[in-house]
Amino acid sequence: MKILVISDVHGNLAALDAVSERADMVFCLGDIVNYGHYPRLCMERIRGLTNTVVRGNHDNAIGRNAECGCSVKYQELSNAGKVFSRAVLNAEEKEYLGNLPVSALLESDGKKFLLSHGSPGGDLYKYLRPDVSDEQWDSELTDVSADVVFLGHTHLPMVRMIRGVTVVNPGSVGQPRDGIPMASYAVWEDGHAEIKRVHYDIEATIKGLHETSIPLRQVAMLAKILREGGM
Repeated sequence: MKILVISDVHGNLAALDAVSERADMVFCLGDIVNYGHYPRLCMERIRGLTNTVVRGNHDNAIGRNAECGCSVKYQELSNAGKVFSRAVLNAEEKEYLGNLPVSALLESDGKKFLLSHGSPGGDLYKYLRPDVSDEQWDSELTDVSADVVFLGHTHLPMVRMIRGVTVVNPGSVGQPRDGIPMASYAVWEDGHAEIKRVHYDIEATIKGLHETSIPLRQVAMLAKILREGGM
């Protein structure tokens, strides 16, 4: 069985469309929207493509008009994107985002998979970066009954084995922040997880941002992140 795992699309349609790998199942770990200029089309793609979707902090912010819980350096960008995204999405689309489950547990091919955005416990805002200690992971996984845990949120790809549990972060499709400006995703196949990258048209994405109501200052900041793979 082959599972495609994507996360943190952030309205970047060119990046999402570049992830063309075929799979038996597709999981999305949230943050379909915000920052990018195609929230509606990305939602349509995800709704037609995926088997299971969980809610990210930006989905929650736009769907429920809540705070994103972002770090200080991304707060300005998030707020500008939130104003734009809430203006272009209709009530049904915002309701969909705001009511996605915060986590999902499912079984397939004899394995239990836990999907969440920020933490195994369903915290939308917790950052569990690749350098988190084994001791902290022990704490995070104490009450988890799964063979594989898929998490997003950090935009940093990771595969780790903790207490017999495989923890996978596919990185970000639409806004990678690990210094590699390529769409990042993961594939789970025959008990093995692999991080994959694919090029997409970054300049087309930046051109699209310039055609939105997002202020030029924030567009310039987003362009830098997209071109450099983080800031």
